[in-house]
Amino acid sequence: MMDFNSRIAAVCATSILLACAPCAFARQATPQIPAETPKEQVKELRTEAELRAEKLAAELSSMKAEIERMRVEYELALQTQTRSLQQANLEKARLEADLALLSTKETSESAPERAKIADLQRAQQLRDAQFAAELAESNTQQARLVHTMSIADGQLQAELAASRAGLERMRVAEDVLDMKVKTQIAAMKREQDQLAAVNALAAEKRRADQSRLADEQLRATATAQTASAQIQVRDLEEKWRDAINAPVQYTSEPFKDGVLTISDRKIDLNGPIMSGSAEYVCDRIDFFNNQDRTRPIFVVIDNSPGGSVMQGYRILKAIETSDAPVHVVVKSFAASMAATIATLAPHSYAYPNAIILHHQMSSSASGNMTDIEQEVKMIKEWERRLADPIAKKMGISLEEFRAKMYSARKSGDWDEFADKAVELKWVDHLVNEIREEGVRKRPTGSSNGGFWMSSVKHDDKGVPYITLPPLEPYDCYFMINPRGLYRVDGR
Repeated sequence: MMDFNSRIAAVCATSILLACAPCAFARQATPQIPAETPKEQVKELRTEAELRAEKLAAELSSMKAEIERMRVEYELALQTQTRSLQQANLEKARLEADLALLSTKETSESAPERAKIADLQRAQQLRDAQFAAELAESNTQQARLVHTMSIADGQLQAELAASRAGLERMRVAEDVLDMKVKTQIAAMKREQDQLAAVNALAAEKRRADQSRLADEQLRATATAQTASAQIQVRDLEEKWRDAINAPVQYTSEPFKDGVLTISDRKIDLNGPIMSGSAEYVCDRIDFFNNQDRTRPIFVVIDNSPGGSVMQGYRILKAIETSDAPVHVVVKSFAASMAATIATLAPHSYAYPNAIILHHQMSSSASGNMTDIEQEVKMIKEWERRLADPIAKKMGISLEEFRAKMYSARKSGDWDEFADKAVELKWVDHLVNEIREEGVRKRPTGSSNGGFWMSSVKHDDKGVPYITLPPLEPYDCYFMINPRGLYRVDGR
């Protein structure tokens, strides 16, 4: 019974709060509609108010259902109490009957039994008083709950009336706003019609301007095309004048009566022979062979001090194994590895005043004694492999070849003009004239210092030098080095 009473009190308190809250919420949620409120905002506020009214009605219905449920529970509890009281009365009547029976039957033992009966009577009286108090409290709470329900119902009715009044005000405001919007739309339509008329006039004027500009552009385009055609004709004429338009004449015997005819199958070999030189020369020999394996190929040495024996040997092997005959031509100077290539080539030529120079390989070995001995041993082996074929071509031994170098010059640099070099079999033929048929376009550019001018540096003492790249393992430089001009990078 106490649990039921507590629940009744909690529901009453909740009902009072719910009854008061919608009033405050409604007062906060019903703003004054300004005169200039947009139509969409009015509709949104009206929808929100309707939703709030529906929510308050739903809450009221829920509270009524809860109160009805609690009333039913109270009636059931009251019936249960009534049945319990009836059972207690029956128990009391039974006990009274038993007491009378016991008092008649056992008079001698009535004293303890009377005490027991008295205790039972007091307990029954207490229970009767407790039931009466609980019944009175339940009646009081039921009356209070009914009073609270009536108050809450009145408040909810007042809130619903206020919501309906707010909705009516919003409908009036919406009608006013509709009139304002319609007025604005009419004004905007008039402005739109005026703008359309202005735009139509501007479009007509723009079309006239575009037509005039199109005519001018057509005239300018025609003039530009005429000028461009004239320029193209002039450029073609200049290109025709700057190029040799007759086909190249190839011959299987390029050397006749002291005249060497060099075609466009030409490969230049100038400056130090270093990393990349073999790729440059060998790739072009392969290309010309793939193009035609019968027409001659020309390797032209203007000025080369020699260089890497590994790179030079690859060039020699490419010349030896080429299906197309390779002709090596020395125009000014070929020393060391470059002289070896010219001497061992199957076909070699030189101007009479060109200089061919042979000498022993030199080295700037560094390291301990063993390192130096191994490097010297490697250089001697390279000398045997490259100088011995030259000595055999000359008809002498390698030792005689070496001795003649030092007899010619104390430094061992044996240099000869080409007419003497022909006698020594360093080159095969002297040429008095070289015809470069491979030059098919007008040369452009200006003269410059070439490799030397672009690569020269100065050391701390102001001495000029040219840096050579490091060699691959087991490679060495076989080149003439006047005044220490060439220096290997890192040494």
